[in-house]
Amino acid sequence: MAPRLSKRAFGWLDRRFGLGAVLDRLLNDPVPERGGWWYTFGAALFVLFLLQALTGLFLLFYYEPTIERARESVLYIQQEALLGWAVRGFHYWNMVLLVALVGIHLLRTFVSAAYKAPRELTWVLGVLLLLLMVATAYTGVILRWDQAAYFDLVVGLRITELTPVVGPWLAELWRGGEVINPHSLLRTFAFHIFLFPLTLLAVALVHIGLVVLLGQYGSWINYEPDPSGAPLTEEQAASRRKLEEELLDPKSRKVNLPARTTFFWPFHVFKEGVVTFGFFLLDLLLVLWFAAPIEGPVDPATTEYAPASIWFFLFFDQALLLFAGTWLVPAANVVPLLMVLTLALWPWLDSGSEVRPSGRLASLAFMLALIGVIFTFSFMAASRIYNFEFINHP
Repeated sequence: MAPRLSKRAFGWLDRRFGLGAVLDRLLNDPVPERGGWWYTFGAALFVLFLLQALTGLFLLFYYEPTIERARESVLYIQQEALLGWAVRGFHYWNMVLLVALVGIHLLRTFVSAAYKAPRELTWVLGVLLLLLMVATAYTGVILRWDQAAYFDLVVGLRITELTPVVGPWLAELWRGGEVINPHSLLRTFAFHIFLFPLTLLAVALVHIGLVVLLGQYGSWINYEPDPSGAPLTEEQAASRRKLEEELLDPKSRKVNLPARTTFFWPFHVFKEGVVTFGFFLLDLLLVLWFAAPIEGPVDPATTEYAPASIWFFLFFDQALLLFAGTWLVPAANVVPLLMVLTLALWPWLDSGSEVRPSGRLASLAFMLALIGVIFTFSFMAASRIYNFEFINHP
């Protein structure tokens, strides 16, 4: 009975929305086979983002965005709400994983040269997704309204003020006045639950749409002869024939013909499911082993508290310390802006046809230098803040 009802419901939807054609386009899409495990991060990111939205919705039932009640409502979630500690833990650690995964996904795309024409805008949207994910995570940390959150807001407002021309106006708009006040938290709350997530979702959907439209690129290994020399299986041959037909279709926007392809369903979906479930298990282990942090009440006048930036801002924190004074504005705004713009415009800076890493040494040197600076500054900041002996006492 149930299968018949499901079939009738699907038929009803198919006649009105063309659901069958959409599913065929998505599930029976030919994708590169070799190295397929590396192409699963995008799907994992989308699923983890949905998990973040669901846990955030739960937290909204209890959270109060006022400076008098914000921290107490978080403590209520952590200590008294049914499974509140678990949901808040998932929301916190999932955020950490999301930021890290976007960076890894972007790095994989860069090394694979998947940013080259005609995928330039797909890459630009990926860089934008990283910025939006960091902004969402940063504003979420402030909502705890504990001592660490307060000083994170102070630093964020200070950096915003240093932005040339529009900085003071933007900082006052965010702060809601001359000094931090109840409006500052309320506006940060609006950024976190409305502006950044909705923008992030819209950009992610366009990003995914471009991947489907242009076809998955994978990496350079898919366009070199298969060293195994194994004959194509029936499924591989069928997926390759379908892709060849699509490439010949003048209405198609797909490009590139990998040496070996397979259908998105069930082969690649299985890999994406395994990887996504693996990250979910990692989330679960972090939740069970480490409670989501919360510090003491806000006390702006204290001289005993040593503020520490959230982990993905440690390099920024160190840069502001090293280049204080005359170089503060360039360190806080100009250099980061140039780094982001260079990264976003890299498809046009490296527009040649070479895709193998051995032929793109300048590109890899740029990325290696960027990662090296971020890691070095982050370790310097961690050493200073947390007094790591292996750094302070070599």
